Amino acid sequence: MRYIGSKLSLLPQLAAAIGERETRGGVFCDVFSGTGVVGKYFKSRFSIIANDHLYFSYILQYASIVLNEEPDFTELRKKVGDPFKYLNSLEPFQFKFEKEPFVAKEFSPFQGSERQYFRERNALHIDAIRQVIQEWFEERLISEQGYKYLLASLIEVVPSVSNIAGTYGAYLKHWDPRTTKPIFLEPTIILNNEKVNIAYNLNANKLIKEIEGEVLYIDPPYNGRQYLANYHILETIAKYDYPVLRGKTGIRFDLEKTSDYCKKNEVARAFDDLLNNARFDFFFISYSTEGLLELDELISISERYSKPGSLKVYKFPYRRYSRIKDEKKPIVYEIIVSGER
Repeated sequence: MRYIGSKLSLLPQLAAAIGERETRGGVFCDVFSGTGVVGKYFKSRFSIIANDHLYFSYILQYASIVLNEEPDFTELRKKVGDPFKYLNSLEPFQFKFEKEPFVAKEFSPFQGSERQYFRERNALHIDAIRQVIQEWFEERLISEQGYKYLLASLIEVVPSVSNIAGTYGAYLKHWDPRTTKPIFLEPTIILNNEKVNIAYNLNANKLIKEIEGEVLYIDPPYNGRQYLANYHILETIAKYDYPVLRGKTGIRFDLEKTSDYCKKNEVARAFDDLLNNARFDFFFISYSTEGLLELDELISISERYSKPGSLKVYKFPYRRYSRIKDEKKPIVYEIIVSGER
């Protein structure tokens, strides 16, 4: 899944930094999980705590990190056979909707809407799948684990048919070829690490007071961009709560207040509060030289909560993708700050 700030490309460097510490394979907490690539990467070595304040992210973490095996769909299979085959075979234009198809009505040209995040057929298919999963759960044909597992599979596939450049902050004016592809759900791949793994859907600075472990990974927003605004449609599909929308792009009206990590005047205090309450042996912070917090200040805060002489700072050039090379642009670095408590 395309996601702002994804650490997929930084995983080797992060693994190397963690490898320099004498870890025992205890609890690894990814307190700003996003799509969960970091937690999934380290699941084979640690017991994972995943967290994100976005609900759709929490669902992804639950399916790929909390679960160690595919949920039991025995009762459901008696009624519909293979759940993935059944959901993929739903005919959107023939489906009998018990409730209004919200995604189609608000995010596709269905019934005259000007928003074109999805083709009508795919939007209706998303609604049909979402409503069927909810119906199965309410009828107790699937467990909570099965419900979240199937929902995660839906969330995973939605970006592959979305008419966007990268986020849901806006839709494209012309239809991208990917939007003609049909919706096709596939089971989420699960690694069984034979450990207890947990996922939370909470504010990181509140959660940190309730947990403890060995490795704390901190990857907060770097700037003023709000993740909920950029991924509001995935949040709406996950919650399917028929929210009030606003504006041309249909952003949820109930946007939470801006994260303190996205405020120039609050970001230092937020970092200080998080590290002050962290009960972990080691911490690793991902940041950028383009971030709101200056690197010197981030290092100063980190030193405050590290054993003397234990702090390490790693810098990696960030690859910019641009048609025009601008030699005057300063080099941007991805930063990893590592400390021992």
